[in-house]
Amino acid sequence: MIYIDLPADLNTEDDRGLNIARRSDAVDPAKLSPGAVLVAGASGAWSWAVIDAIEDDYVYFHQISGREASQHGPLITPLPRPA
Repeated sequence: MIYIDLPADLNTEDDRGLNIARRSDAVDPAKLSPGAVLVAGASGAWSWAVIDAIEDDYVYFHQISGREASQHGPLITPLPRPA
């Protein structure tokens, strides 16, 4: 199962070709910042992404390959364990 950080329609782009999503839709909006790598999309269509900018309530990002995402850090995060 993939964990989506930023729910988004990956077909939605601005005039520059960047994907757009609402910041308020993010699982943890406080973790969003330019340069951050995350998983964007939906369970059936997702991509690794890098945030380019955050303006008002919108996050602008571009999709990257798994190889590029792995250069930013580990791709697997352990699930929290019950106490």
